Order: sequence, then C-alpha cells, then structure tokens
Amino acid sequence: MTKKSFLHLLTKEISGSISDNEQKMLDESRKENQTFDQVHTEMQRFMQSKQHQPAVDVEAKLNEVWNRIHSAETAPVQKRIVPLWARVAASVAILIGLGVLAYNYLPEQQNIYTQTLQAGNENLYAVLDDGTQVWLGKNSQLAYNKNFGEKNRKIRLTGEAFFDVAHRPEVPLTVTANQVDVTVKGTAFNVNASRPDVEVALVRGLVAVKDTRQKNAEELLLHPNQKVIASNGKLVLNEHNYQITQANDTIVPETRWLNNALVFQKQRLEDLAKLMQERYGVKIEITNLALREQRFTGSIKSETLPQMLDALKQSLPFAYEITDGKVVIR
Repeated sequence: MTKKSFLHLLTKEISGSISDNEQKMLDESRKENQTFDQVHTEMQRFMQSKQHQPAVDVEAKLNEVWNRIHSAETAPVQKRIVPLWARVAASVAILIGLGVLAYNYLPEQQNIYTQTLQAGNENLYAVLDDGTQVWLGKNSQLAYNKNFGEKNRKIRLTGEAFFDVAHRPEVPLTVTANQVDVTVKGTAFNVNASRPDVEVALVRGLVAVKDTRQKNAEELLLHPNQKVIASNGKLVLNEHNYQITQANDTIVPETRWLNNALVFQKQRLEDLAKLMQERYGVKIEITNLALREQRFTGSIKSETLPQMLDALKQSLPFAYEITDGKVVIR
C-alpha cells in the first residue's frame, strides 16, 4: 500500500466514514508496515488528547506526524480490495465520504458541542442518538452535545437543516443558529441560517423562537405552517400561513430541498426506512429484527423506491415486497 492510500484510509477512519472492508485494509497495512503502524498509533493518541485543536487541524497534524516518522519512502503497492458496496448497480452509487461525519474533541467544559456533522456537496441525512432525524443542507454543519438526549439536547447549526425531533418532553431540544434559539419538545421544522437573517418554518408541533441579540427578548410561539424571520434582533412572522403541499404533511415551500440528492452514512436500516417513508410516501415494515440494526452508507439522487431498495440489497441481501403503498422487508 502506498503512503497516499494509507493516509487516505487513516483520514477516513478518523472522520468515522471508513467502510468495513477499508478498515480491514488499513489494519492489514499496519501489520505489514511498521511506519504505518507508528503513524496510526500517534494519530490515535493525538485524537484522544484533550490538548489538541479541533478536527479541522487533523490533516496538518497527520502530515507532521508522517514527516517526522518517515522520510517520504512508501511501502510496496498491494492489490486493492474492491469493497462490496462498489459493485452496486449504476442506478444508485453507495458512496463513502461525501458528507463527513466527524467529532470535535474539545473538552466538554470548554465547549458543550463535542460532536459534529458536516455535509459536503450533497445534503446529508443522519439520525442522532435520541432518534431525531436530521436533513443537513449542502456545506452545512451541525454540532451537538455528548450523550445527546440523556440530559441535554443542544444543537448549534451553521447553514440549513430540517429536523424531525424525537418526542422527549422531559428533555427539551434547542437549536442555536446565528444567536437565534429555537426550542422544541417534539416537532418537525426547518431552520435556514445560511444568511445573516434566520428563517424558521414549522411543519408540525410547536416551537419557541427567541433572538438572543435583543435584550430581554421574548419568545415567539410558532404554529404549524408558519414561518418567522429573525432579522437585526427582531422576529417577524409571515403575514399568511403556508399551506402543506404534500399529503404526508412533511413539505412546506422552504423544505422542498429535502427531495434533492442526499447522502447517508452508517445509518440503521430502521432509520433509513423512516427516510424512505417520508421521501416516497409509503409505509415500510421490517420483519427481520436483526436486519433493522444493520447499517448502510450511500446516497439517493433521483432513484425510484425499487432502485433504492435494490441498491441496499447489494450491500446486505434481503427480500422485499411492494403492495398498495406498503413495503415489507424480510
């Protein structure tokens, strides 16, 4: 394996986007090359250290470690193992690394947002530890607290995201974007903080919006199909309620982007079933309990439901039936 290939796999392991086959390749390279093993060991120590900088400095640190341990020599090239997901039908590419799932290792006492999701050039779908579903817009970033859902549910958003919040009234969820707080107890809503003004559009439930840039600011309660714009410390409610545009009550004008290309990484099939239900307007039942916990990485573009299911089957074989708007996966 070459230096370039090794560093590529190591970077993916650090970001949490490495596949099982790639992990095996990385482990084998460490056994066969002492330099690779030394670099890997030091990088793991660095990532666990409480003194290092956030994840954005990982690449620089990786180059520093490599240059110190090895002078630029590379190990002999090995034949690359083609992972199973690479043989997926052309209709749906099972991809790795388009939307990077990374972790921010700053000490929690300095920063409560210790874990981070980062979308790349495509939207990213993920399910947080409490069961909250997140659609993260292109090049957007979401950070949240450790042990999310146990005692706290704090999220910091840069960019745009749609949230379908798991119902946990005893642990309120707060999304902060550009000094605007959106507090919910169980709801679905869109937050667009890609501009200085923050827009919040509510699909269902109830949220309280507060602009913390204004002293003694009061919360504004937002009802379904309403949108509020936070601008210069003021909250402005739209004059007319928005109308639901689809029968499944999931889409308002501000959330049509959810049907664009979407990446998901290491998500359980049970959670992907929720995604497919929303996207294709069907009901999905998984009768195999073990299959529900299996994790998949891939992307959706303009594929039909059968194309999506057939692509997932390439990674882990299963059977399915589609009848009258209902999908049964066995």
